[in-house]
Amino acid sequence: VLNEKDAAKEEMDRIVKYEKGLARLLVKGKESMSFIDIKDIVLVQRENSSTVIYTKNDAFTTSASLSEIETKLDSEQFIRSHKSYIINLSQITKIEPYGRWTYIVKFKGMDRDALITGEKYEEIRNRFL
Repeated sequence: VLNEKDAAKEEMDRIVKYEKGLARLLVKGKESMSFIDIKDIVLVQRENSSTVIYTKNDAFTTSASLSEIETKLDSEQFIRSHKSYIINLSQITKIEPYGRWTYIVKFKGMDRDALITGEKYEEIRNRFL
């Protein structure tokens, strides 16, 4: 049986981990570790055999898979738009057609684009209707 003090500490640990989990992402590179504010992430892209996390001002390369990163991001804010991309919905400025079943996503203050499938385009459209 937990006493009141232990119960309070356990609750505090849970809150701290929850807040830390939401606020920042730890990215391990080959020789370094970077801490990225999740709200600053614009997109995550799989390039060759590594994953690159883009913010407006920086890029962070990691060997983690898109799936691993996706589990650490809030599904209300981020969507796996394509097999090679995870995008931040709050950073989108425009989505336009690109071929028959694919669209291009443009972001605020950034030259880099992402791809989105027709199915995910409809999902985003329905979220905002």
